Amino acid sequence: MKKISIWILGILLIMLFSTTMKAQTPTRPEDLKFPPLKFEPPNPASFRVALANGLRGYIREERALPIVNITAIINTGSLYVPKEKAGLTDILSECLIKGGTKTRTGQVIEDRIDFLGGSLNFSVGERTASLSMSVLSKDLDEGLELFFDVLMNPEFREEAIKLAKGRLIEQLRSANDNPSQVLAREFEKLLYGEHPLTYEPTKATVESITQADLKAFHSKYFFPKNIIIAAAGDFNREQLKSKINKYASKWTNKSLSFPAISKNFPQPEPGVYFIQKKINQGYISIGHLGIEDTNPDYFAVQVMNFILGGGSFTSRITSKVRSDEGLAYNTGSRFTYRWGFPGIFSGYVQTKSETVGYAISLILKEFERIRQEPVSDAEMETAINYYLESFADFFQSPIRTMVNFANLELQGKPMNYYSTYRDKIKAVTKEKVMEVARKYIRPDKMVIMIVGDWEPCNKGSDKFPGPLEKLGKIHRVKLMNPLTGKLED
Repeated sequence: MKKISIWILGILLIMLFSTTMKAQTPTRPEDLKFPPLKFEPPNPASFRVALANGLRGYIREERALPIVNITAIINTGSLYVPKEKAGLTDILSECLIKGGTKTRTGQVIEDRIDFLGGSLNFSVGERTASLSMSVLSKDLDEGLELFFDVLMNPEFREEAIKLAKGRLIEQLRSANDNPSQVLAREFEKLLYGEHPLTYEPTKATVESITQADLKAFHSKYFFPKNIIIAAAGDFNREQLKSKINKYASKWTNKSLSFPAISKNFPQPEPGVYFIQKKINQGYISIGHLGIEDTNPDYFAVQVMNFILGGGSFTSRITSKVRSDEGLAYNTGSRFTYRWGFPGIFSGYVQTKSETVGYAISLILKEFERIRQEPVSDAEMETAINYYLESFADFFQSPIRTMVNFANLELQGKPMNYYSTYRDKIKAVTKEKVMEVARKYIRPDKMVIMIVGDWEPCNKGSDKFPGPLEKLGKIHRVKLMNPLTGKLED
């Protein structure tokens, strides 16, 4: 009898549990409830280290995989190359590794890195250069030997220089063939004028670059106090510091004064700037100079631009020009940023020749609408959530996190940048979006650049018949011959 009672009690408990679970189990996906995700960014100070001879670093142990990643970020770039040597940093990018060192040829270095199953890459940008290496942790000592040999002792052998020059000159031959590249280059030249930001190499400047030029540039900018190391991977932090210090302690520092670079830019006359290309589409940029990313309104501008045209399929320009009108696959708006200088605000579109004028008119209307009408609550929610939910991308890998921290310090940005990022995004209001739209989208400064075939573009379509001068004064732009630097006929 006692066993039967226990059995009946068990059945009743199971039935009760099943009924309770059924009541709590959602029947539709949208009814599923999850606890909110919480992510707090790491503190840069926890990873910063002072290394020998003024070398700085951000170092993080990460034992998940037997791999070490290390990047040296050098405070230099193409901005500091004189016009008569334009192209020097392109040659430098090619030859720092391939040109070998005092004791190793480039081929020996590359073969050894390949044998170790690692990678070693160098690139030069506008204001920073970076040498990056990845090796298995068991090969760290040999990897560091190669890494610092390349960083400290490049030889720039003549054979590597000759090959790099040849490749760059071949690239110049076709520099005017790609309409999107022509548009990007000429739009920058229109807005920044004759400036180190827009210097372009020619055959003559490339051929003038010598081994001595490369060594002088390296000697001027590559020294411990002008470099920040970022490292992450399977190592002991204190041991890695000692290994790096072994090289840094033997490296001579230099005194360096960076050349002053003007921030005075031309104000081109508003209107249409047309570049003739016998193609069946128009490539278009519409805009003017923008802001620096240190501007207090930076976060509000980001949100505003997401709604305007930076938010892919959810943005107004994409919805109107692509989804509603079917005029283009590639369209939107952007605020670009560059360290120490204003970036560019632009709307862009690539469309059939006959719909060029119509597509431009639609983008201009969206520029004006966001300046005059409040954005909706739904648009704000989508934009804010995008930045909040993608915030963790800054930290998607340990080495990327360390590189981001190193760049903050190099550029003189506040080290609490990431810890305050989300609060600054959340603080953006609909009123602030309209305020920054009115402040930083300037119809009175707007220039329109088109790369396309004049006759069909100017003729237009039923929805927007030509001529294009309805959009503003026409300026016919001649391209320079990339090899000679002289205007083409």
